Amino acid sequence: MRIDTRRRASWSRLMGWTVIGLAIAGLATAARAQDLPEGKGKDTVETVCSQCHSLKRVTDSKLDAGEWKDLVNRMVENGAPLEADDLPVVIEYLAKNFPKSKPAETSAEKINVNKAAAKELVDALKLTAEEADAVVQYRSENGSFATFEDLGKVPGLDSKKLEPLKDRLAY
Repeated sequence: MRIDTRRRASWSRLMGWTVIGLAIAGLATAARAQDLPEGKGKDTVETVCSQCHSLKRVTDSKLDAGEWKDLVNRMVENGAPLEADDLPVVIEYLAKNFPKSKPAETSAEKINVNKAAAKELVDALKLTAEEADAVVQYRSENGSFATFEDLGKVPGLDSKKLEPLKDRLAY
């Protein structure tokens, strides 16, 4: 009986490890099969990049063309099996499909400096937390801003920093 018990325990462990191994293999396959946008370079990116890391890491990266070029070149230096002829195609594919997000300054959305919370001022206008708090405190003590020039009265705020964004400000 003792041998049967040992065999059964050994078989259970083997089956457990097999299930774990199949689950890991399934996750790896799913990572490789992740949908990438169609385009010239897709197959190369999918094949080469997924050898070392998940494609999610690629799709989550948002870089401009120069940054993608630097990153791809570093990957090749570290052993990524990418042919020299494929470099420009891969870089163009990545830059087109996973571009750096546009900075807030180019967004068309207006920010109402009389209603925005401090966090919104930080995120949208790239103010420091201290500057945003100063804007909120000033307007609560002195009333609403009517013009861009009124922002120049806020102690601790460098309104020159907001000059390029003044078309995005609402009052």
